[in-house]
Amino acid sequence: MTMPVVAIVGRPNVGKSSLLNALIGKRISIVQDMPGVTRDRISVPMQLDGKYIELVDTGGYGFIDPDKLTEHIKHQIELAMQRADVIVFIVDSQTGLTAGDQEIAALLRKLNLKVILVANKADKEKADVVLGDFSRLGLGTPIGVSATTGRNIEHLINLLAKEIDLTSAPVEIPEPEMLMAIVGKRNAGKSTLVNAIAGLYEGDTDRVIVSEIPGTTRDSVDVRFEKDGKSLIVIDTAGVRKKRHMVTNDIEFYSFHRAERSIRRADVVVMLLDSTEKVSEPDKKLAAYIAEQMKPVVIAINKWDIARAEFSEMAKAAGDRFDETAAMEQYRTYLDQELKHLDYAPLVFVTAKEGKNVQSVVDMAQNLFKQASERVGTGRLNTAIRQVFEERFPSTPTGRRARIYYATQTETNPPTIVLFVNKPDFINETYQRFMINRLRKLLPYQQVPIKLVLRGKEARSAEKEAKDFAGKPVDQGLTEKPAKKAGGKRRK
Repeated sequence: MTMPVVAIVGRPNVGKSSLLNALIGKRISIVQDMPGVTRDRISVPMQLDGKYIELVDTGGYGFIDPDKLTEHIKHQIELAMQRADVIVFIVDSQTGLTAGDQEIAALLRKLNLKVILVANKADKEKADVVLGDFSRLGLGTPIGVSATTGRNIEHLINLLAKEIDLTSAPVEIPEPEMLMAIVGKRNAGKSTLVNAIAGLYEGDTDRVIVSEIPGTTRDSVDVRFEKDGKSLIVIDTAGVRKKRHMVTNDIEFYSFHRAERSIRRADVVVMLLDSTEKVSEPDKKLAAYIAEQMKPVVIAINKWDIARAEFSEMAKAAGDRFDETAAMEQYRTYLDQELKHLDYAPLVFVTAKEGKNVQSVVDMAQNLFKQASERVGTGRLNTAIRQVFEERFPSTPTGRRARIYYATQTETNPPTIVLFVNKPDFINETYQRFMINRLRKLLPYQQVPIKLVLRGKEARSAEKEAKDFAGKPVDQGLTEKPAKKAGGKRRK
């Protein structure tokens, strides 16, 4: 079943994003009191009479974009119109009828689309007296609403239910198996990668705007697609800039925080790097945030075709044969130095513009999600901890030895391992990093973050719990020499 589509269109700054947020009941699109904030199609499911429709926010029709994206924005609006079963055409009751409104109305009549005319910013009933003027558009008299106060929003929802054929609309939509956020600095190719994924699985290669101009994407855009019968969502995010640029620009500020929120709600993050440029301050900032949030991450090295050609020319000039595998390993070494927080993350070398290796990115993301969702049995976990302890003891300034009574996994995503120890201070951060690195080798968490939690225990109660829980302390016989047996015969 496919969801009926409702597209919200209108001039810039008439309140399209505010209306989408009001209809959904939560803040989805960025709302800013200036034109041109929304550029891409923002799509979100909405429940209507027990069934689901797809509600689409669009950019302002007729807006002259200072970044020369006018035609791109117009193309996205027209794509939304072509796909829509119903158009919600918004006009501004405070501004009144404009030439821009008449241009959009003419286009809608030409396309012979079903239209609901809505006059926004009609906060009170007395604002409705001017609505008759909009009947000159040939689309009837609009319903006066206020997206900010909620006036007549319920009436609009009831009108949508009457106008839309819900016969084949789904009663429920499957929960996505995985959310994958694509992040990176501006112009790294995030939107190109999203379009490549949408094209590969949904046949929609124009899902989001792609331009050579940095900062094209401002909002986070969720794109749902099906892979092997499973529903997945890829999130296109705004490009991250240096902090000083966000202080003076509200849109940059909101876009950056939307990108952070996308990382937090994602199951897996795809961090996109431009292979033709050095790792930058925004790249390092993103890497640190991803590590802080303990998200599995695929590092996708984009524009590899260009970098590969450069490496090949360098080898040729030096009289050597170009070895692509060696070049990739060299890049891995470079990244391990620059992005130390993510030295466990797998690399995928892609050319998003040509769709090369795009499927590998999605496959790797699914693999990481599977790793992060694994739950290891207590016996296997305690055996691994014992092996780590045998390899290397934690050292303390006082010379006293740490003792681990037992370990248990309490959570997944990220895998969370709780260690009950005699004194948490005895196991410092350096040793914890060593433990995590070794546990990656011994457990099925080779490429995902592992969360280690230390809990102190009174020796006597910990010993009892350990024996009840795992049979014996995991480090038994490692931190202390066994007591000598008393002489003499044992009593019968």
